[in-house]
Amino acid sequence: MRKQVPALAALATSILMVSCAADPAGAKEQTSMSAALSPTSAMPFHDPAVVPLANAVAEGDVSGIRTLASPANLTARGDDQVTLLEWAVWNQKPASLSALLEAGANAAQPGMDSETVAHMAAMADDPQYLQVLVAHGAPVDVVSARAGRTPIFRAVQSRRGAQFDLLVKAGADLHRTDSMGNSLLHVAAQVNDAGRVLQLLQLGVDPNATDSRGNTFQAALFSGSDARLNAEGRQSRQKVRDWLAANGIATQ
Repeated sequence: MRKQVPALAALATSILMVSCAADPAGAKEQTSMSAALSPTSAMPFHDPAVVPLANAVAEGDVSGIRTLASPANLTARGDDQVTLLEWAVWNQKPASLSALLEAGANAAQPGMDSETVAHMAAMADDPQYLQVLVAHGAPVDVVSARAGRTPIFRAVQSRRGAQFDLLVKAGADLHRTDSMGNSLLHVAAQVNDAGRVLQLLQLGVDPNATDSRGNTFQAALFSGSDARLNAEGRQSRQKVRDWLAANGIATQ
């Protein structure tokens, strides 16, 4: 009997803790993902024509994947719309992820929360899943139907520096906004990541962009007192202020 490894249940919990603690407005969106990744859902695929392939994916059985994969079952989705590509990441099997892509799995296929495997990989503790996707030519700017966010939004929201850098190198669009008008600057500010804010400013993201409420990123980043930050946090925030001043932009 194979051992079930619901690894992304823990991943979802860590994502939820990071993003919701810093951005309460994102809690509702993230809660559905954590529910989808319930550890009680050991095998989310139930179609007899798909289960053998799903088992091979979970076991990292590359030979089995190559034998069992077909155009029909590669598009299968299980409970909570999980795709086989997401299932590979769930089980921490980069070799399975690669084998599925080589067999023709569509990396742009919507899965859980109407997002793609790239969105999931952008949030993972380990950047190797996103590395596999990029190496296989997976689209990096696919937009989620629910939130209007691309994978790089998830990397910023989850403070995944390696994934952020990988997506930047892969040509991800840094200037788009989500369905609420949030730019990447807004998202970085919402999770109080002043270092990422500064990096985005240096990369040319518009500091004057406003969200649906008419706020720039400054409303979130400077909402709390500097006294509540540690020395590193105060220094990072001051670097943002210095950048704004050097570029003729008033601090709000």
